[in-house]
Amino acid sequence: MLVQRTPTPPAGNAVAEPATMPLVRVVDDELSIQTLFARMGCLGGFAVTTHTTAQALLDSLDEQRPGCLVLDLILPDRTGIELLQELGTRGCTLPVVFMSGMARISEAVRALKLGSVDFIEKPFDLQEMLATIQRAIGLDQERRQAGACHETLRKRFCQLTPRECEVMEQVVQGAANKEVAARLGLSPKTVEVHRANVMRKTQAASLAELVRMHVAVRA
Repeated sequence: MLVQRTPTPPAGNAVAEPATMPLVRVVDDELSIQTLFARMGCLGGFAVTTHTTAQALLDSLDEQRPGCLVLDLILPDRTGIELLQELGTRGCTLPVVFMSGMARISEAVRALKLGSVDFIEKPFDLQEMLATIQRAIGLDQERRQAGACHETLRKRFCQLTPRECEVMEQVVQGAANKEVAARLGLSPKTVEVHRANVMRKTQAASLAELVRMHVAVRA
């Protein structure tokens, strides 16, 4: 059986992988764990960067690249729970996977309540960890796609004039053109023009789609 050997990356540095790959940021001070994750990256199709302390991660954390965080519960400078809380304070939205060889049930529950994707005990099964990381990466990609869609909608709606916004608010509530005209003191023809502009600028193909977009952009 051929065993693929992967050079051990220096702690704190990313494995040389294409920048388009998801990045898994691992925080664990055990060299064997760092090496294992570097090899897992080759198997799972993601890049890996390793850090030995919580502060090392915080000093270099960049959320621009999709991926996730894998945190050990016990770190040299603070606990994984404390790191997770600090990440929350900083507004970090990367999914988090916890791991530990000596966790109490209460700690695992607390980590999950704070929003971590999973809590895996050491020594862990390689396939289980790979599957969990892939799930975390998938969650991050879904969040980013949803955010991009929301920003696209926001930009479309920002093109509307104040009057077009007034007309739209009435239309999405189910008001007919004549009702909108009466409420806003406009002629039905003017309402038709504003309504057509709303549909064009938002790229809504129907009233039902405009309503869905209107709800989504305000979510």
